[in-house]
Amino acid sequence: MEKPHSGQRLRTCRACGRKYEYPVKASASTRHHCEDCVAVPVQTLKTLERLSSRLTQLENQLLRLQPPPPPPKPQA
Repeated sequence: MEKPHSGQRLRTCRACGRKYEYPVKASASTRHHCEDCVAVPVQTLKTLERLSSRLTQLENQLLRLQPPPPPPKPQA
């Protein structure tokens, strides 16, 4: 992997959720999609984006619904 330049940022693909650096010279990745997902047809990308977004929402909802851990017991 190339040395990151000042303008490069770690991004998350909206379709698959993969982390990637953008912009990288000679890379097909865009601001919203990684190199692998750029070649996917637009209608499929829209569906994948919706599913990924919903999956993230459900994961966050599960985290909020989990009970907090019990406080540590004092040692006698």
